[in-house]
Amino acid sequence: MSSYNIALNFEDGVTRFVECKAGEKVLDAAFRARINLPMDCSDGVCGTCKCRAESGRYDLGDDYIEDALTDDEKQSGLVLTCQMVPESDCVIAVPASSTACKTEQSKFTATVTKVEKHNDAAVVLEMNVDGTPPVFLAGQYVNIDVPGSGQHRSYSFSSLPGESKICFLIKKISGGVMSTWLESAQPGNKVQLT
Repeated sequence: MSSYNIALNFEDGVTRFVECKAGEKVLDAAFRARINLPMDCSDGVCGTCKCRAESGRYDLGDDYIEDALTDDEKQSGLVLTCQMVPESDCVIAVPASSTACKTEQSKFTATVTKVEKHNDAAVVLEMNVDGTPPVFLAGQYVNIDVPGSGQHRSYSFSSLPGESKICFLIKKISGGVMSTWLESAQPGNKVQLT
């Protein structure tokens, strides 16, 4: 594989994805994506870039000092993003807000292609992404703005990452904001997602 998807989960609930090339350090990939992760030295000395790897395989490298990352911290999943080189898709908890890292939630528009009942308890909502498909990992959720309501609801993707067609399996709730909109939703309707 020539690159990996890295989910950066910020402490304010914002998640951003960066593409990390094979052999590339997470900090460098984030900077390439214009996300300023906390750092001072980028040499494995200060520990400012310390984050928690929540999933994935990676190499911590050996160019850091123990004052920056102790063996106990390493065993508990802490990493230095200036030294960490992913070996798979990874999820990293960043102990800073997205605004402090000069990032924001990505937004995109999609066009409804299908609204179909799934048994009696759910609805399948299928949409084509207008533009570049979103990058996400399995289990990742997105906020869907419910047209005409001024509200949004969060759902996990039921489609595969990287496809321009995205799908959601949405539980029907009597009188629910999304359920009510889905009753009248038609192919061609535009929807905003974050």
